[in-house]
Amino acid sequence: MGYRPRILVSEHDPRLRTRLSESLEQAGFWADTARSTREVLKKLGTRQYAAMTLNMLLADQDALSLTRELRVLGLHLPILVISVHAESRREPRLARHPDVDLELREGAPHPEPDWVRKAADQARTIFAVKTACQRLRGFRPRILHIEADRFSAGLVKAALRSSVDLVQARHAHELDRALDDPCFDLALLSPALEDIDGEAMLHCIAARCPETPIVVRARYTLCGDGHDIRVEGQGGPSVVTALRALLLHALQVPQRAQA
Repeated sequence: MGYRPRILVSEHDPRLRTRLSESLEQAGFWADTARSTREVLKKLGTRQYAAMTLNMLLADQDALSLTRELRVLGLHLPILVISVHAESRREPRLARHPDVDLELREGAPHPEPDWVRKAADQARTIFAVKTACQRLRGFRPRILHIEADRFSAGLVKAALRSSVDLVQARHAHELDRALDDPCFDLALLSPALEDIDGEAMLHCIAARCPETPIVVRARYTLCGDGHDIRVEGQGGPSVVTALRALLLHALQVPQRAQA
């Protein structure tokens, strides 16, 4: 059997923790799991890991303040932060109220405005970053935010500019310029820009900022019985693809040798 990198999966949701570890093992990794910050620190202190995945919000701490603490402790490893969105294949059947509910025709667009969905996508990240800044008094993180959508970029900027040093990129050349000074505490990765896809962005960041935790948005789908959970990338690189990219650059292996 060839080399199998060992990954620490840090996730407080038991179903998602199990599904993530199963997905990684099926992809050729060994996976250990941790439910809390205490378990993360204990396992990192007793075993060497090739990389780690973190939920954006653990049960007892946020990812940004935890990754900073790991650096202070001298624990350096590639970290993939997963901002998770849960979906259900079976929508709950609620009684319709004739005075307030809209009658939807089959195939008609949903009445929810696009800006509501975009705001919801960013809310988890904004909350986690603000929580970290409150936890670590005097800590002003430097964050790289890669986002092509003007509304989403503006929303993050308005919410975080008083708490963080925010560097934003909407195009490949802006990303390249931002990485000239690669000391970031966190990189928020959009699925894709207009002129570069998500996987290429990931390789670019991992190569030039190997110690920067990278946040990818993902979703997991609960089937009707609630047992099966499918983890996949949300329009960008999958969790497995993202981990392979981080490991590739951490090991300083030429990209053509990854196969």
